Amino acid sequence: MIDLKQLQCFIVCTDVGSFSEAAKVLYTTQSNVSKMIRALEKAVGARLFVRESRGIHLTAQGKHVYKYACKIIEEVGMLGDFSKGGAEEWLNVSSNPSSWFATRFTEFYNQHYGENLHCQVYTASVRSIISRVQECKDDLGFVYVMGSQEASFQYSLAKNHLEFVELVKLEAMLYLGEKHPLYGESKIDQAELGKLRFIQCYQDEFTENNYWMVKNGEGNYLTEMDVAVVTNSDYIMERMLKESTLANISGSYLSPNEKQTIEHGIPLEQESSQLMFGYLKREGETLGKTAQSFVDFLKNSLAVG
Repeated sequence: MIDLKQLQCFIVCTDVGSFSEAAKVLYTTQSNVSKMIRALEKAVGARLFVRESRGIHLTAQGKHVYKYACKIIEEVGMLGDFSKGGAEEWLNVSSNPSSWFATRFTEFYNQHYGENLHCQVYTASVRSIISRVQECKDDLGFVYVMGSQEASFQYSLAKNHLEFVELVKLEAMLYLGEKHPLYGESKIDQAELGKLRFIQCYQDEFTENNYWMVKNGEGNYLTEMDVAVVTNSDYIMERMLKESTLANISGSYLSPNEKQTIEHGIPLEQESSQLMFGYLKREGETLGKTAQSFVDFLKNSLAVG
């Protein structure tokens, strides 16, 4: 018979990729973790993990079990909330790295502080966010997607029974590091553009890093940008731009201050330079009161900005 502790242990092991790390998270021993996983494997009649020297990863059957385990734990959590008479409000969201989003989320939380609001915020790639929303780990997933990748993006959503609600379109901007000689200029010629070294977010199949169409001084598209630093941290991104000569190409959402961002960003005015920003939700599902309130808050922020 399967119990909830086994499922919780299984989910934690999957998320951290190690029995020993899972034991730390669960405040137990590695031996107890191994016992619970063996018991769960016996109950479902299948091997769930492939064990290697570098850690563990799910088998094909394990991936199916993980999907349903997450849903079960989510439903049990909802039942627990009902039993408390709705005393606590929860908002579970994920987002691509973005200082603008972080600032808006903080503002929203402060506005609702007296309502006993509890939140979970997870930063990830578009692909990971699709999985998290599909598996009911998050109520909403906020993503930036290249307009040129919309067809591929929508195909992936359809497979996972998700839908995308666009909130705003953004143009690509070039941000020069404050130590760069051309920092503060309102435009840059193609020859100088081809000489730049960049700091970019990690590779994501639906976002900008693989698909910017940037021309060099000869008028040819750069097949490879000179990316010196790759990061998934907006904090690292902004620190590097403040204290180095590196440049960044992204949508006009880098800074929490939209007006300041526009002043210090140089529009690329090239092909394939448009981004969509919006949120993912499960297909046909009505948003809860708190989730809808957060979406409305962001819409208002974008309208004001």
